[in-house]
Amino acid sequence: MNPIATKGALGLAASTAVAGTVGMAVKFSGQEKPQSIKDLLWQHKPEKRLLFKRYLDKEDGSQPEWKEAWKKYRTNYKDSERDPLGLLTKPVDLNDANAPSNFMESCESLFKEEVHNIKSDRYQLADNYCTRLTSVADLVWESNRKVLAKGNDGNSSEWKGLWKKYIEANLGKDTEKDEWQVFEKKWESTSGQDAATDKFRSKCESESLVKTGSRSHASYQKVIDYCSVPR
Repeated sequence: MNPIATKGALGLAASTAVAGTVGMAVKFSGQEKPQSIKDLLWQHKPEKRLLFKRYLDKEDGSQPEWKEAWKKYRTNYKDSERDPLGLLTKPVDLNDANAPSNFMESCESLFKEEVHNIKSDRYQLADNYCTRLTSVADLVWESNRKVLAKGNDGNSSEWKGLWKKYIEANLGKDTEKDEWQVFEKKWESTSGQDAATDKFRSKCESESLVKTGSRSHASYQKVIDYCSVPR
């Protein structure tokens, strides 16, 4: 074989190998690029949402989700030498208690930390102790709508409009044969339709609290149609 050709072939093979190695390194580096824990949770845990201090417009940690997270953290580390967030005083008190500010603030700090992947201890810490299950109400909000608050009565124009829409979708159905079994009489038309009933508004409220991360869930579809307004 021509020596020059052989040398050229060897050079090409070497350069190809180097290029391949560089390509793999770039690809690997791209896969391992640090991301915030907040972004990783959003990507990998659609069935969960981050817990923030002002969740449900409260700051005292009395929300059931915060109390549950705090108790879970104390329970899991009460007999351990580890205390990843540095919050516990031994012996650990497991009595029912609101989540303290330093626990909630530690969670919010965790969300901002950057890690390489979901196997990170810090990511796992946030996932286990700083999240709550996604609800239909969350999905509705993220669709640029909001679940109408039940309120004391259904006399608002918004509630009347939603109630009318529900009746129209269930015309001619016997009592408790409608979609949500909230009819107290058979509706043949929307004539005479009055304020949204307590039963209907309560159903909207309970359906909005259903836990799911999927927009194909039946509860999400119905709450969007019958219980939500633009925000």
